[in-house]
Amino acid sequence: MNVNYSIVKGRASAHCITWTYRKKRHRKYFRTRLEALRFRNQKELELGIPERKGIDNEILFWLLGEINDKLLNMEERLSGLEKSVLEQESLLNDLRKPPAPKILRISEAAKVLRVSSRKLYYLLSKGVFKRYKLPHTRTTFIKLDEVEKALGSENIEDLLR
Repeated sequence: MNVNYSIVKGRASAHCITWTYRKKRHRKYFRTRLEALRFRNQKELELGIPERKGIDNEILFWLLGEINDKLLNMEERLSGLEKSVLEQESLLNDLRKPPAPKILRISEAAKVLRVSSRKLYYLLSKGVFKRYKLPHTRTTFIKLDEVEKALGSENIEDLLR
């Protein structure tokens, strides 16, 4: 009894294992050499063929191939995880955009600053405060930060200088 390995050119599955069992010749094709060697060793054990000298090298080759396959699978998983982590980080960065500035109407800012709204419009025209307009309204707003900064100074007249 004999189990043979051969390479067949021009086939999609180039690796071939041939064996004889009960006076019949059987043949099986494999895509990779590793699969063929695994099957060959399995058939030799089934048929009770004594061990060959070169089987140790083939087993080592087979084991290294198995380790390589597992490493490739782990690399694929890690790359998939890295991609998903990068996507999640980008989504989190989009969520962390700074909040919209808090704004006050002219009348509200005038009450807070204890000046008339007319004087506040005058300060706007002088450039003390910046106008802040929303696209869907005609109302003029002032940023809350600027109003708080103005409250920090003792006299509003100082802001004109």
